[in-house]
Amino acid sequence: MRLHFALILLLSAGATLSNSSNSNSSLAQLEHSLIDKPECKELRSLCAHLKQTDNVSVLECVSTFSSSQLEAVPDKCQHALWMQQRAMQTEKWISQQLVPQHCSAQQQQLTSCGNAVSLWSCIHERAIRMEHSSECRAYILRAIATLFPDFDQLGDFLNNCGAQIEQLECGRLNLERRSMSQIETVQCLQETAADSLEAKCKSELTAMEHQRKDLEFFEACGDDWRRLCGQENAGTAAAFKCLVKNKADPTMTRRCNEKIAQRDREIGKDYRLSHGLAKACKDDIKQYHCRRGVSEDKQVRLAQILLCLESVVKNGSVVSTECQTEINDHRRMLMHDFKLSPEILSDCSDDIPKFCGDIEKSQVVRGGALGNTDNGQIIHCLMEHARSKRRKDRRVTAQCQRSLEKLIKAADVGEDWRVDPVLRRACKPVVDVACRDTDAGEARVMSCLMERIGTPIMRPDCEQALMLIQYFVARDFKLDPQLYKHCHDDAIKYCRAKHVWDDANDVQMDPERGPLILPCLHRIAYSDDDNLALRKDCFKEVKRVMRQRAVSVDLIPEVEDECIEDLSIYCYDRTQKGAEMDCLQTNLEKLTPTCKKAVTTYTEEEAEHIELNPVIMSVCINAMQTHCEHILKGEKDKGDMMDCLIAHKNDADLRQDLKCRAAIEHFQIISLKNYHFTYKFKTACRPHVTRFCASSTTKNDVVACLSEVMRNDTIRGQRHSIPKECRQQVKAQLYQQRESILLDPKLANACKKELETFCGGEKGPGQAVECLQENTQRLGSSCHHAIFLVKRSQLTDSGTDYTLVNTCKEMTYRFCNNVDSDHLLDCLKTYKDDPLFDQRCHLVVVNRMIEQNTDYRFNPSLQLACGKNIDRYCSHIVATAQPNEELNGLVIQCLKDKFRQSRLDYNCTQEMIKVLQEQALNYRLNPLLQNFCKSEIEVLCKASLDNREHGMVEECLKTAFLNHKIINRDCRVEVATLIAEAKADIHVDPILQEACTVDLLRYCSNVPSGNGRKLKCLQVLLKDQSKAMEEDCRMKLQKRIEMFRNADTVLAEPPENMEQLVNQVVSSPAKRFFLIIFMSAVGMIFMMGIFLGRISKRAINIKNK
Repeated sequence: MRLHFALILLLSAGATLSNSSNSNSSLAQLEHSLIDKPECKELRSLCAHLKQTDNVSVLECVSTFSSSQLEAVPDKCQHALWMQQRAMQTEKWISQQLVPQHCSAQQQQLTSCGNAVSLWSCIHERAIRMEHSSECRAYILRAIATLFPDFDQLGDFLNNCGAQIEQLECGRLNLERRSMSQIETVQCLQETAADSLEAKCKSELTAMEHQRKDLEFFEACGDDWRRLCGQENAGTAAAFKCLVKNKADPTMTRRCNEKIAQRDREIGKDYRLSHGLAKACKDDIKQYHCRRGVSEDKQVRLAQILLCLESVVKNGSVVSTECQTEINDHRRMLMHDFKLSPEILSDCSDDIPKFCGDIEKSQVVRGGALGNTDNGQIIHCLMEHARSKRRKDRRVTAQCQRSLEKLIKAADVGEDWRVDPVLRRACKPVVDVACRDTDAGEARVMSCLMERIGTPIMRPDCEQALMLIQYFVARDFKLDPQLYKHCHDDAIKYCRAKHVWDDANDVQMDPERGPLILPCLHRIAYSDDDNLALRKDCFKEVKRVMRQRAVSVDLIPEVEDECIEDLSIYCYDRTQKGAEMDCLQTNLEKLTPTCKKAVTTYTEEEAEHIELNPVIMSVCINAMQTHCEHILKGEKDKGDMMDCLIAHKNDADLRQDLKCRAAIEHFQIISLKNYHFTYKFKTACRPHVTRFCASSTTKNDVVACLSEVMRNDTIRGQRHSIPKECRQQVKAQLYQQRESILLDPKLANACKKELETFCGGEKGPGQAVECLQENTQRLGSSCHHAIFLVKRSQLTDSGTDYTLVNTCKEMTYRFCNNVDSDHLLDCLKTYKDDPLFDQRCHLVVVNRMIEQNTDYRFNPSLQLACGKNIDRYCSHIVATAQPNEELNGLVIQCLKDKFRQSRLDYNCTQEMIKVLQEQALNYRLNPLLQNFCKSEIEVLCKASLDNREHGMVEECLKTAFLNHKIINRDCRVEVATLIAEAKADIHVDPILQEACTVDLLRYCSNVPSGNGRKLKCLQVLLKDQSKAMEEDCRMKLQKRIEMFRNADTVLAEPPENMEQLVNQVVSSPAKRFFLIIFMSAVGMIFMMGIFLGRISKRAINIKNK
């Protein structure tokens, strides 16, 4: 270029020297070409004062015209003048006119400008260095004054559009004397041939249009710029940003405010109007194909460019620092003013005045124009009315909803809390205190804020703004930066997520939108399949997100979308943390089928994973750290944390922590609605529920059903049809029911009146159920039946007896550490009289023994051992019994009668010995004795009551019987029966057995037990070698023999009625003898009848004759 320019200058100089006369005439012709043109004849009168009529002089004359004079110049003349101005900017004009005619001496100085970016800028610089008297310098300065004022910026425009301007004769003068000279020319091109222009020219026209808008903007905001942003150069991107930042300033003029609003709308439609973004991100936009095939002359919306660039960053690529800064600035701008989003303006045009009219009106009052900023309030208003739980007539349209989603995604609010002005204003005090050590970006501060919901430090306005943003973030997996970053690969692998963050080519709803990806990841996170496993970082993020989502149904799309109507009906006033979900769970039975299914599914997951329960996570974190730290540190929680909290909820610290304890109990109550809500129970027992309890609805029904199956298996002595894992879960549920009557709704409803009457002050763990058991005889029918089932259950399996297990913890550890919980009561019975045995535990054990003796069904060992004997001898008692009511010892009394008669099976006999031994030591274990001899015990044996558990009351009654002090026949018979039982086996008389232990070992060790054989051995010894016996044994045995005689007499008393006669005969060992006598008597009567009949017949015959 430089060499070419130098050659042109040399050739021009040679031509001048060789033919100066021809050159002069040619130059003269050029010099007068403009004013002599027919289309410019008006210039002759307007520029008549000119002494010289060369083109530079003519242009100087035109430059003095007023705007009205310029408008009067015909278009063709304007085009000629424009062409002259353009020609003067070419190398040809310089080489053929400037250098030869005015600057031949400065040829060498001008040669170096041939390779300059701006030819005339370079020439101007050289001219300034020339002597002031130089003709060349003066002419160059005159020529520059007549050029386009922005000549140094028009290179691309003139190159790409020059030919078409010349062809269409669209060259126009700068009528308004603006710094941008080509406005009228561009306007002519757009009006004349906008569609037929070449692509490059169209692109230049777009750029020129942008420049025009910039010019108009800064003309309107000149005073505001100088006042508010004087530190920034006018017309720059920094100056524009400064004005936008200060548009809420009350001193800003209305005109500038309107221009800013207009400019915002235009930038939203075409990102190139934001020169800072277009310039800083030009290379990145080109490199990553963010225009996606759109030609340079076409508009591309700001949101599209931001989504593309953000997608680049999210997918691991890097944009320049300057571009990233511009991206962040424009994200803030999008959330700052809804007018920057054309989609919001168009799709929400009806919703804004309908739902946010008050905000819009208040802005008009404050700002005096609609152009005043809304500081994000309109956007937040629309987001508030986009929430599904709003009534249909109070929700934005579907189109507006989609546009809001696009805006949230383009602004990527979930990544940086500072992007949203409303969120930033509301939450800054919280962040300054609670999250001051948290680094900004990648949603770290947002996550910190979510963790503070429900805590005292959280402010209501901050929580409201935060929940609005999270409402949209929860519905798009990609809007949580940390989750997307750590789980993108796993989401692609397992959940069919897309490979790129933003795919503009796919306009269909993608898997990330809606509640698909996150629930999928959550299922994979806790899958039992070893082939399905998330990466460690992803697993951690899934737990975090699921925990944070649980604070509100708004953030759980899979529930909210199905429960919109139910929320408005049942939970419209529930606003606390996690309250809406609690409300849905409480009203589960009332919900619509689809909502019920969604809530049931979520509650199952909540039971399995404690992090999904926001209330427990917020109020029980200290308890978790204290009692369940090993689970808290573990990766996967399979219901273990809830089991741990339930196990420790009655510990001293948790009894003081009322909120945590209430939250645990609330979940226990919710879990009663469906056995699936208890994860371990569901996992262990689901197939057996289907098999045995298909008709059961609630968890309590299922537990009762399975418990009955287990009890029947135990009683029959057969192999359990329910495996150990499920049996343990059933026992755990029964144990919880005994701890709190609230967990047994059927019992609570049946005994509502009795609880108020007898147990109003019993509020501690297990106390209400224990109180009802102690007042069994005073309960109403329905409550009595319900408590009967409770007693039968816990006496069948001691591990479900809350009071026994907790009161006797220490004794269990000391004496029964290796005993199964099923048989805990049997073990504790054995050691209850040990000197080291705890008295509180002793009292509970004795009470359980008393309850056991009221009904054989409360003693599974007795049922198992004596089942056949009961069917054989006592079935009439069982058949006439009322269902679910105690038999008050009648069946046991029946077995005792057969025991005295030695008619029981061996196993039953051994079991009855245990029962009778226990009854012999504590009269309260014998319901009939306690009932019939109540007065005698209080009067005759009052002194022995203090030692009631060592057989002293029984011994007192026996002595009174021997001394004929017992008048009541029923009591006398019961005491006689008690005495007679010892004749069958000495083991049922522990006082006599203890006194004769030495003699039994010494003289009767080879005599087998049963049928009174050992007692007969002692009687023979007393008769033959009484002096060889121990004194105490001899005296007690002599006393017992006398008692036996008296007892036999009482038991042999004549019957008072036919029933007693039959019973005595049937129960007598000599019943065969009585049968022979009876048959003989009947035979004799028959024979006598025959004999007397014949006599009577003969007498009648004689009389008739």
